[in-house]
Amino acid sequence: MKSVPLRVLGPAVAVVAIAAAVPLAQRATVSGAGGPSTPPASASAPAAAPAPAPPVAEAPQSAASAVPIATAPAPAAPAPCEPEPAIEVHAPEISSTAELQRLLRERPAELGSASLGSPTRGSLFGGVELKDSDGIQRAGGYGWGTEMVIRSIERAVRQVRRCHPGSPPLYVGDISRERGGWLKPHRSHQSGLDADIGYYYRTQASWYQHATSENLDAARTWALVRALVEGGNVEMIFMDVSVQRLVKAHIDALPPGEQPPEDPFASATNKDALIRHAWGHATHFHVRFRDPAAVALGKRLADILPRFRGVRRAPQRAVPVAPKAAVKAPRPKAPVKAPRPKR
Repeated sequence: MKSVPLRVLGPAVAVVAIAAAVPLAQRATVSGAGGPSTPPASASAPAAAPAPAPPVAEAPQSAASAVPIATAPAPAAPAPCEPEPAIEVHAPEISSTAELQRLLRERPAELGSASLGSPTRGSLFGGVELKDSDGIQRAGGYGWGTEMVIRSIERAVRQVRRCHPGSPPLYVGDISRERGGWLKPHRSHQSGLDADIGYYYRTQASWYQHATSENLDAARTWALVRALVEGGNVEMIFMDVSVQRLVKAHIDALPPGEQPPEDPFASATNKDALIRHAWGHATHFHVRFRDPAAVALGKRLADILPRFRGVRRAPQRAVPVAPKAAVKAPRPKAPVKAPRPKR
């Protein structure tokens, strides 16, 4: 077989390549109708490989599925309400008895409050009066106590109103007389450390209203008790056991992080708990406060004052005493004559 020179084969190969490329270009144009046309192959380029089939068009997605859905984070649990700042009461440092006597005579107001004796047999020196405000409605006729007691009640009410917006005014009953001492009909309330405080109600409130499951606002009442305890100045609370059950049911329903670390209610195994039962306290609860500074000052004053309220009592005017009627001296009896001798 004769060999064909390369210069003769070159044009023949080119003709064959062009003839093969024309049908391929026509098929690409038909299959890609509506899309960009495939440019024709160059005469000098080698035969092009068949074009890959276009991808199968997917079904159109809906607008909702086309847009990626961002998962919203779960709402965080509401943080517990922060307590009010602690109460700070200025207590002067008096080293000597002579200085105490001088302040007692010249500037008794600088001594502050003093609780003398005991709650059932005592008196009050330098007491502070609880005033009516947007959150407090005075119900008792005697609202005097040590400064620590009054400021503790005001602090607790402020915290309730901040943590529970829309809270109605709270009724507060008797605390002590201005100078303490016996206060009818109470057995205590004599030294400025006891206070009768009302409950919060879901209905229209009034003083000395019996608390029941239908009207008691257990959430606000517990917030008030908790605020008083958080102040660090409560010794004990007297509350009727029927109201204790309602408040305790509310506490048990709270999240674990908002429940008190210890059970504050007295029981058969824990009679010295903070909240104790006392008859007659279904209409209000009784708070016995502690005020170490006022008690310490009271002990020093008790050693100086002749009586608990000797300094605080206004000088009394002497009551004129009517002179007694002159008593006549008894008339002397006539001397008895000796009998005459008989003759």
